[in-house]
Amino acid sequence: MPHFTLHPLLSGLLLVLLATLLPLRTSAAAPDVVLDGAWTSGSSAVIPSPNAPLRRFDTRILTHVPRTAPGTWVRLTPAAGVWPGGDWVLLIEHPGWGGVRLQRQGHPVQMQSLTDMRGALPGAPGALAFRLDNLSGNAPLWLNFSPTTWPGKAVRFALQTPRAWAHQSANRLAFDTAMFSVLAVGGLMALWFGLLLGDRAYLSYALYVLGYAMLNAVSNGYAFHPLHLDWASADPARVARVSGGLAGMASILFASRFADLHRFVPWSRLPLRVLVGLFAAIVLLSLTPLAPLRALSGWMQNPVVVLAGASMLALLLLARWRGSRYAGFMLLGWTPLVMLTVCASLQAFNLLLTWTWLDRLALAAAAFEALVLIAGLADRTLAARNDHRQALRMAEIDALTGTFNRGALLARLRQLLEPGASTALSVLFIDLDHFKRLNDQAGHQAGDQALTALVRTLRLELRGADLLGRYGGEEFMVLLPGQSLSQALAVAERLLETVRRKRLTARADLPPLTISIGAAEARPGETLAQLLERADQAMYTAKRNGRDQVQGELQPTARASA
Repeated sequence: MPHFTLHPLLSGLLLVLLATLLPLRTSAAAPDVVLDGAWTSGSSAVIPSPNAPLRRFDTRILTHVPRTAPGTWVRLTPAAGVWPGGDWVLLIEHPGWGGVRLQRQGHPVQMQSLTDMRGALPGAPGALAFRLDNLSGNAPLWLNFSPTTWPGKAVRFALQTPRAWAHQSANRLAFDTAMFSVLAVGGLMALWFGLLLGDRAYLSYALYVLGYAMLNAVSNGYAFHPLHLDWASADPARVARVSGGLAGMASILFASRFADLHRFVPWSRLPLRVLVGLFAAIVLLSLTPLAPLRALSGWMQNPVVVLAGASMLALLLLARWRGSRYAGFMLLGWTPLVMLTVCASLQAFNLLLTWTWLDRLALAAAAFEALVLIAGLADRTLAARNDHRQALRMAEIDALTGTFNRGALLARLRQLLEPGASTALSVLFIDLDHFKRLNDQAGHQAGDQALTALVRTLRLELRGADLLGRYGGEEFMVLLPGQSLSQALAVAERLLETVRRKRLTARADLPPLTISIGAAEARPGETLAQLLERADQAMYTAKRNGRDQVQGELQPTARASA
């Protein structure tokens, strides 16, 4: 199985997230007073009679309170028989989007909802808080939940002191703000890079993260307090379902492209299309004007989330096993969130109701996933850029010798000859003597070995700034920036002597290799072709004079007399 290493950028991002999480307390504080709870259906007009049948529930865990018409009454009484004296705060976590009305004997009616926090106690997102002054006696507290089309999450009730509530709400608000900030920044960064690079993986990731953030912000009330997104309060159920459906579609498209599922798991195309189609159906049904179809989209949401989560984890595990590097990033970042999202969906079926901390932990897992996948996208982009650089480099490199090829050499030489270049420049032309005879006697493989051995030897005597390349066949060229002709001739003599000393040979029964070198210095205003012609002529002069020697270019006076 391929080895997966943690990207350095990912390590830094995780440290930032941990530093954000450590000072925050995300779990709900234990209630100061134990409550007995019971509920019954009924309109908001009349409190149920004392003889009305009530269904009891444990207020210390989550419970599902029906949100259907005509509404639901919840009765809360002290388990000890009498209320404690003093001022208290009644906390309702996950109350849904409908209004909640509190009726208390001898006190005015209080009305609150997540979508309209005017007049409510300043508190944490996703919770309603009713102030109870001078709570005493044993008269019950009656809460009426108005009907809503969104079933909502399981509810939890707690009675706390104002000081405990203020501390808890401040922690929760800070925690949610930190997590949503991570999601928003990650999504906007991905959107920017997606538009800048034209990469659909970034764009699908941005839609996924931003859609998931909106779904959670609307579901837990953060969109209404403290963001005050009034446009979302008109129909929060529709906004949540559309956001969730788009996030589901985008997450599958992103995972497919990012982890390259089509290549590593070819048969995954059909299951992925089915999952995308199910999320698309949720979006389309949520946008219809027909109430039954909108209700169907709400019924589909949790089963589709559970199905998609389990299916995608299985596909990613298989892709990782088959060698997908980025399936490892997906599994690292996505697994905690998918598992927690599936667990939250199971709470809709009255499972895991003691896990009251699940929603906050899922939000932290979403922020963790955003950081991991941003690091994965950065790693993927860097890898693609390195591949591009490598491809460009390979286009300039001679495959046999590993030196620059002719095109790369000429491109570098043109740059060095550009007008305004003030440094000297010399060129060496190097030819391997009797190369054709070597190929004929020993074969082309021996010829290739001779060329690679020659390149290794030449590199020993060249500076880092010197450029060595194969000009063609057995001919090589060396560019010597900053070197005059006399200096170039000295370099050439060292190269010649090194080749002689190494006694390079392609085969034991063949004589050692020798080279002929021609040198020329660039002159002001001359063209590339003129410089190369002079160096080439100097090299051919060395060969005509007996080979295994260095020849400098003919000076103008010497050329005229010749």
